[in-house]
Amino acid sequence: MIAIPVESDIGKTMSTKLFGNAKFFALVDPKSKSHTIIPNEGCGNGIKTANYLLEQGASSALYGFLGDGPFHVMVRGGMEIYWLGKETMSLDAAISAALSESLLQVTPENANLYLDPGTAAGACECGCTHE
Repeated sequence: MIAIPVESDIGKTMSTKLFGNAKFFALVDPKSKSHTIIPNEGCGNGIKTANYLLEQGASSALYGFLGDGPFHVMVRGGMEIYWLGKETMSLDAAISAALSESLLQVTPENANLYLDPGTAAGACECGCTHE
């Protein structure tokens, strides 16, 4: 399953910029191309969000802004992480990008170039240790 942070659970929703603060996630089945939108039970905390997505069976995640802590939780959990870009887009466009395999995969080797928590201070505020 591919996890995509989205703004809403109704209508033609858009991706959302802040990963840990996303109120909802679309879980996309890459085989059937169908999706289900679920509430983010970790909303407001990137580490809790990352753990929640792992519990939901996500094997990859897309993001616009993401801090070190949630990134490392997901990578350690076996997820692949892809940078969606800093602008929002329709869920349909995000799904198409994910399925086309055109998104940049973020790994521990290139994470320093693509991780940005998107906070005013420019630093992660989730309370993680960044280990």
